[in-house]
Amino acid sequence: MKSSACIRASAIAVAAVVIFFIAGCYRPSAMNESTPNVKHITQDQFDAEVTRCTNAVVADFYATWSGPCQVTSPLLDRVAGGYADRIKFVKINVDESPGLAQNFKVDAPPLLIFFKDGKVTERIAGVPVEADLKAKLDALAAGK
Repeated sequence: MKSSACIRASAIAVAAVVIFFIAGCYRPSAMNESTPNVKHITQDQFDAEVTRCTNAVVADFYATWSGPCQVTSPLLDRVAGGYADRIKFVKINVDESPGLAQNFKVDAPPLLIFFKDGKVTERIAGVPVEADLKAKLDALAAGK
């Protein structure tokens, strides 16, 4: 038999989740919107925005249904602000651009791919640790 404290804690957790959804805080479709720091692009825009770009680019391959992507997206958006003058940040929905996902072997999003002069220099699969991500972005910005 469960204790009343355990039942109460479970009820509070369920209520919090319900409020979260009702309040609209869980909006996976919002991941498909550009932010001031990260531009949402499609497969048709990829060459112009990434391949032909002479600057450093970080491409976030994501899916709106992926829990890890829902963690990575705001993290990348927050971190990207500190690199706006040195690195371009884009995001690609793998469900909207399956050809790109296949070309870059995106087996399980999220996958961050770093580009320099249109060529892949680094890949980070899964949710990155913020300090590790910043170290890799510093190296990319420095041209290493």
